[in-house]
Amino acid sequence: MDNQPSSDAAQDAVAKSVLSEELLTRAVSLQSELQRFANHLREAYDGYFQNMPMYMYTSFASELRAELDSLEKATQSTDPLASHRVQSTNLPFLEPVWDTAKRSRDIVRLRCPVSAGPFKKQILAPGTRIVRTQGESQPSQSGSFIIDVIADGGHSWYKVSSMTNKRLLFDLAKEAVYLGDSDDDEDAQAVLQDDMDIPLLKLARRLASTAKGHRIQTKTPVAILVLPRIREREHPEIDKVLEACRQLGVSLLCSDDLSPAPPLSDSLLHTMAPSPKANFSEVLNLDTSLLVTLASDFSHTNVAKQPWFSNSHNDHADLESEQPMLSLVYPMLGNHKLVATKEAVETFFHITDTLATESEKARAHLILCRSDVEKSQEQRVKELNLLSIHEVPLCLQLPISVVDMNENGCQDRFTDPIKMKLKSIPNPGRSVFSYGWASERTTLTCNSVVIKQLEKDLEQLPTLGDLPWPSIWAFPSSRPFVGIPKDTRKRVRKHIGDCSVTCTCGIDELYGRLDNITIV
Repeated sequence: MDNQPSSDAAQDAVAKSVLSEELLTRAVSLQSELQRFANHLREAYDGYFQNMPMYMYTSFASELRAELDSLEKATQSTDPLASHRVQSTNLPFLEPVWDTAKRSRDIVRLRCPVSAGPFKKQILAPGTRIVRTQGESQPSQSGSFIIDVIADGGHSWYKVSSMTNKRLLFDLAKEAVYLGDSDDDEDAQAVLQDDMDIPLLKLARRLASTAKGHRIQTKTPVAILVLPRIREREHPEIDKVLEACRQLGVSLLCSDDLSPAPPLSDSLLHTMAPSPKANFSEVLNLDTSLLVTLASDFSHTNVAKQPWFSNSHNDHADLESEQPMLSLVYPMLGNHKLVATKEAVETFFHITDTLATESEKARAHLILCRSDVEKSQEQRVKELNLLSIHEVPLCLQLPISVVDMNENGCQDRFTDPIKMKLKSIPNPGRSVFSYGWASERTTLTCNSVVIKQLEKDLEQLPTLGDLPWPSIWAFPSSRPFVGIPKDTRKRVRKHIGDCSVTCTCGIDELYGRLDNITIV
């Protein structure tokens, strides 16, 4: 009999050791899956204009790493408190968060802190409007709220709770709430109206109010409360509280609603985080900044820094040495047919005539058809290869076709409010982005500033009607023309009116004898 206590203690120690090892194994498995997710994100978002993959999972990864470290120490420790740390691990919460992510589509972020208000007006939520951004929602001194999984491009907000039936009944008893067995909604409404200390109801209320303070593609995110340890239709009191949560505008997913999380696979990863490239249109619309990039010496040669270079020139030389721009551009272009609006091309050639080096001008005439000289696609690719240190893909569709921004009357799709918002974009950008949007063609650009402004402008509209949001890919940087020093640069002057026979505008008289002036 004297050996009984020591025997019980030994069995208890063995049980705790087994539990520690089991939890550690689960944590290692979860971390392995998260690493696969991270690797997939890097591939899916390669070349995207912001370092989105890092933001999407780092908060969750940090919490998981902390739990993993704690469990590793606990399994190796002889400290009696180690077992307590094991029992208080947060892993049983992180696992259903990850399971929720695995059931989701187009994840924006895991464990994302957002502003909890108060809101004077709706603010931009994290997600995809035109491109994937963090929006305007930032944790503040006035309060923040963590959304466990933001999915569906930002339209679905999932909050996971570890609440159990037993704990919820305890909370109700503590508040001396007896809802009875009535089938009407009056009792549930009373829960809504009274300021009762029911944690689940308070969580639902905060989730609903936070979601209502945000906006994604002119809509409010859908608030979803995930309750994997709550079972409905077992206790009328619990069902009343759940109904009260729904009346707040929160959707609920209880244990009976949740199917087992699917095993992680390549197919599932593409569902959880589809590549933005997957939705490219067959025909791609290029803006002026990308046309310049395709002709620039920075992109095609090893440019040595010159004394006359501006800070911007030096920065682009450094960026190019870190990652060649064409290594990002060519995979995006693939074998797609390429087009550019008349306004974008005119601006491009104006810049070319004014700033470009001879080699940049030669490339400009290869990627676009400016003269009557007919060259095949193969010929243009071959000649472009001779002007580049980078191999030009044989499938590159040259020359880029020039299109009218209102091709087939596509601009008629826009409502007057949309047209007013587009007017804020100066040309040639307006022609580029409005054409791409109206014709439902993906626009490729290096101008992320205009995109961010367009997103904000469109979010101010009550709705876009039946129009899908614009499809745009923004590169992380651009490459300007290397150009020539200002003191040797030729300036361009244009005739005013019809001076094809005799100059009547006076341009020839003013500038005809100057070597650094080109008259067109």
